[in-house]
Amino acid sequence: MRTALAARYSGPMPTRADPPPFALRGLDHVLLLVSDAGRATAFYVDVLGCAVEAELPQYGMTELRAGASMIDLVDIGCVGGAWARPDVPGGRNIDHLCVALATAEEHAVRGHLRKHGVAIIEETVHAGAEGDCLSLYVQDPSGNRIELKLLPAADQR
Repeated sequence: MRTALAARYSGPMPTRADPPPFALRGLDHVLLLVSDAGRATAFYVDVLGCAVEAELPQYGMTELRAGASMIDLVDIGCVGGAWARPDVPGGRNIDHLCVALATAEEHAVRGHLRKHGVAIIEETVHAGAEGDCLSLYVQDPSGNRIELKLLPAADQR
């Protein structure tokens, strides 16, 4: 069954002949680049009802709780946020999209990426909306950074 959205695209709809070895749980966080952390934080807290979860000045970052997810603000105007400045002013506003993976084994995820020719461009362990997790960063075909967050087992959260 083709939806109205799918009908706009020519060719057959892609199928899942080889499903990934994990299930998607949802978005863990979105990292936004801002020019004034104070104003941005006030907007997300006062207007949208987020709560400040953590301040990480070494990264120019404020982490906000947005329900079960996080919104991370990086002030690219301060020294700590220099790492996230785009090469071209105004060139981008989102650093990456983070997808939380449910019930995923690290070796299976790595094998799945390798099988599809997707390189891991960075990996790290850091905090997220559900605790410390391994994050594997990849790029989509357009160069957008995607963080795949392997959530810890339920008894480790």
